[in-house]
Amino acid sequence: MGAQFSFNQSPDTDDPNATELSLIGRAFGAQLAAADLRALLQYLNGFTDHRFTGVYRFDAEWVVSVALWDRENPALELGANVKMRESYCWLTGISETAYIIEDATCDARLVGHAARDAVRSYVAVLLRDKHRNPWGTLCHYDFHPRVVNPDTLARLEAIRPLVEEMVVREAIGVWPPA
Repeated sequence: MGAQFSFNQSPDTDDPNATELSLIGRAFGAQLAAADLRALLQYLNGFTDHRFTGVYRFDAEWVVSVALWDRENPALELGANVKMRESYCWLTGISETAYIIEDATCDARLVGHAARDAVRSYVAVLLRDKHRNPWGTLCHYDFHPRVVNPDTLARLEAIRPLVEEMVVREAIGVWPPA
């Protein structure tokens, strides 16, 4: 049985770094339950204007939804699986670093991209497997343009080790960068 966490949707602490460091420290304690991942995504979503916060993994030709928090539909637990090259997660994987899109329709990197008109904003960090190969992403996204606060990216980076511990664990990534 996993440890049970309690996250506030709108954190009320003056020092979010203290909360994040506490969460990361707990990653090395008792095995975490799958329900904890959704609670963590809800917690992260409370710090951003983006509607969605999710974890996606690379799987051959697809990016597969592992867990999702949708602030407008909290009962939704998974997002849609997306063809690899039609996802922004793929761009995060090939860049091997964080990827930020504030308004896809104005972003020259995305001319001709399949998701450009639908998913307008996106910010993600790359999740890696135990061999440090790309495994998937931890991301926020929305159907509307959103300005990305630098703290948003810093928070995703800080929480990344915890998410890797929760969902990647011993899994080996399936990453076809070509």
